[in-house]
Amino acid sequence: MKGIEFIGKRFVVSGAGGIGAETAKLLNSLGASIILLDINEENLNNTLLSLEGTNNRAYICDFSNVDGIEQVVKLIATENGAVDGFVHCVGVGSVRPLKMSKYDFMLKVMNINFFSFVEIVRCLSIKGRYNSNGMNIVGVSALGAYLGNSTKTAYCASKGAMNAAIRCLAKELAPKNIRVNAVAPGVTDTPMARVAEDYGADSDEHKMILARQYMGVCQPLDIANTIAFLMSDMSRMITGSCVAVDGGKLSS
Repeated sequence: MKGIEFIGKRFVVSGAGGIGAETAKLLNSLGASIILLDINEENLNNTLLSLEGTNNRAYICDFSNVDGIEQVVKLIATENGAVDGFVHCVGVGSVRPLKMSKYDFMLKVMNINFFSFVEIVRCLSIKGRYNSNGMNIVGVSALGAYLGNSTKTAYCASKGAMNAAIRCLAKELAPKNIRVNAVAPGVTDTPMARVAEDYGADSDEHKMILARQYMGVCQPLDIANTIAFLMSDMSRMITGSCVAVDGGKLSS
C-alpha cells in the first residue's frame, strides 16, 4: 500500500485465517513483525510460514475462554516486549432461531466475537505492554451491527456491542495515545462466508447479494487495506469510528 510502512512495528493479529491471515500478510509486507493468535494450530502455522522475516510469532489462544486470555497476553509481553497495535479478526457466524438461542449459545458467541476483544484491549493497554508512543487498535465488526436478520440475534448483537464499545474505549484510552476503531465488512469471500453463501455467478443467492452490494463481493484484501490505513499515521485523527467496507450495501 503506497505511502504506508510499518518498519520496526510489532502488531498482534487475532485470527489467522480469512481476513486475519490477509491482514497479517499485508501488515508484514509493509514492514511489521506479526504476533498471531488463534485456536486453530493449522491456520497459525500456515499463516506464520507465509510471513517474511524471523521476528514473527504464533500463540494458541481460545477466545471462548475469556478468563484465560490474560495469561496469553502476559506471555506475549514477556517474550516479545511492547507492541504497536492490535487487530481483532476473530469471529463466529453461528446462527440459530430464537427458540434455540439459549444463554449458553449466546454467551459463546459474545465471548468469541466481543468479550475476547475487550479483554485483549484491556490487557494490552497496560503500561509497558504497548509502545510508549501509543498504539492503534482495529476490531473487525460486521454490517450485522446495523442490519438485522432472523436467526442472527447473537451474531448481530456481538457486532453491535463492539461498535458501541470502541466509542467508549477510544475516549478512555486517548490520553494514552491509543486509537480504537473498527471496520464493518460487507459480504466477503472468506472460508467462513463460503459455508453460508453461494457465490456461483448464476445462483439466486449471488444475485440477491449483488442487488444490494452492487460493487460486488469483497475480497479479504479489501478489508485488510482499510485495516492497514487505520493502523497507520495516515488516519491519526480517526478514533472511535467504524468504517464500512461493504461494496455499497449500506447505501442501498
